[in-house]
Amino acid sequence: MPKFPHRLHPKSTLVLLLLLSALAVQTTALLPADQLRQAAMLADAVGARRNAASPAANPRHAHKELPLDKQIDKILSASDAQRGSWGIEVVDLESGRSLYERDANHLFIPASNMKMFTTAAALEKLGPGYIFHTTVESDAAPDAQGRVWDLYLVGRGDPNLGVRTFPYVYHGLSQPADKFLQEMADQVKARGVREVVGKLVADDSYFVWEPFAPNWAADDLDWGYGAPVSALAFNDNLLTLHVKPGLNAGDEAEVRLSPVADYYLLRNHIQTSAKGTEKSYFLERQPGSMELDLWGKIPVDDGENDDTVAIANPPQLMAEQFRKALRARGIVVQGPIEVRHSTRLEADSPPNPAPPPSTRIVLAEHTSPPLSEAIKVVNKESENLHAEMLLRTLGRVQNNRGSLAGGLEALNAFTTKQVGIVPGETYFSDGSGLSREDLVAPHAAAKLLLYMARSPNFQAYFSSLPVSGVDGTLAHRFLVDEVKGKIHAKTGSVEHVHTLSGYMDLPSGKRLVFSIMTNNLAIANKPGQGTLDEIALEIYRWFAEQGT
Repeated sequence: MPKFPHRLHPKSTLVLLLLLSALAVQTTALLPADQLRQAAMLADAVGARRNAASPAANPRHAHKELPLDKQIDKILSASDAQRGSWGIEVVDLESGRSLYERDANHLFIPASNMKMFTTAAALEKLGPGYIFHTTVESDAAPDAQGRVWDLYLVGRGDPNLGVRTFPYVYHGLSQPADKFLQEMADQVKARGVREVVGKLVADDSYFVWEPFAPNWAADDLDWGYGAPVSALAFNDNLLTLHVKPGLNAGDEAEVRLSPVADYYLLRNHIQTSAKGTEKSYFLERQPGSMELDLWGKIPVDDGENDDTVAIANPPQLMAEQFRKALRARGIVVQGPIEVRHSTRLEADSPPNPAPPPSTRIVLAEHTSPPLSEAIKVVNKESENLHAEMLLRTLGRVQNNRGSLAGGLEALNAFTTKQVGIVPGETYFSDGSGLSREDLVAPHAAAKLLLYMARSPNFQAYFSSLPVSGVDGTLAHRFLVDEVKGKIHAKTGSVEHVHTLSGYMDLPSGKRLVFSIMTNNLAIANKPGQGTLDEIALEIYRWFAEQGT
């Protein structure tokens, strides 16, 4: 094949093109009709290649002439949402054919859309019937007097040790947060234990002790949604803070914690303000402190407000509550509480020879609901802690590394080797989406949703997603009759970010996969979410009318 080592000068190129054009005009009349059509097709192909090679001729949205695009642009132009970055992909589930895209290969902060990836990997690698086990153990059976030396409360990553009841129902019945501890204390007593001579050990070593991802925002860590990650988790590792106005303006507001009222010392400076004034109160806890500073105001005509705050040391609190349960049953606990963690240094050290199998005696056990039920909490309620615990469980089971790094390794292996997501389409930094370093292309989210739709575990996955106008984080969105119950999708929101990805069921019976992500949205949360919802509704209506 001949080579052309030198490029023509631009002026020479222009002259040559003019000569060729003139020649073409002269010879065109001599060509038969079929050859004319072939020449036209070739010219179109050359022009398309030339345009693709020229950035100036390849606009950011090459599909702007589509009517759906014009409708979306109209929605965006109605507010400052057009200043943000938007990525959209819509795919026909049955054929896998892309029906619409807008910057679908660009990377976006996914927020809680990350949970779709974590729960999918957990279902596929652990199985929908996976069960978490929490046990109480001793080094030997109780002696003739009912004495044991140390007693071990051993966690293995169960995220559901708290107030929720199962099978999961949105806003279903609740139970006492320590019910599982009371039941295990009953079992310990039934095994003949009357006294713990040594320590009560909270064994949290199933996970590496790294309670926070290194890139979580510091101001997230005081709140329940930023609760520390542990293998022994009590009540989502959070307490509920109740704030209620006083009887009269100027009175100090009433504040309390539940279910453990005295866990923190509350330094309350929230004042009751006049009727109709704006509510605005704040809290702060210094690192390592057991004091909560509260200040601000709440109007006298406001009701009780509930927020959640993170538990500083969940394994310690769980052991304290368990000790109370034991003592309430007449079991003497002589020694102190000790919390055992596995450090990152220990996890990264060269492995020692395999230790001999444990000879401890199991005195009590609590088993979780199956994973198919547990992931409903993760996706419907967008529970950050549960997603992070699932990620670390995945790492522990898959590669014996119950750490953030071990979990991410397992997650990346799943998405690349099984789902077919190529490097560069995602960057995972945690399992929940609380990190602002997570990156996902809408095209990658669509790939995941298509993969799960063809999985034997799809029904468990599909059932875990919020339903439009019905439950979870979509309970109060998409309330119009035409889409109520027709969208199963995962929501996501952090500052300047909104995402929604999942499935749409059209009146024709067709099911669509879709992903909508927006970043850099410098408008308030509600209008930003509202704009995304308008776009999702427009997509639904468009394809419903097309009968796709």
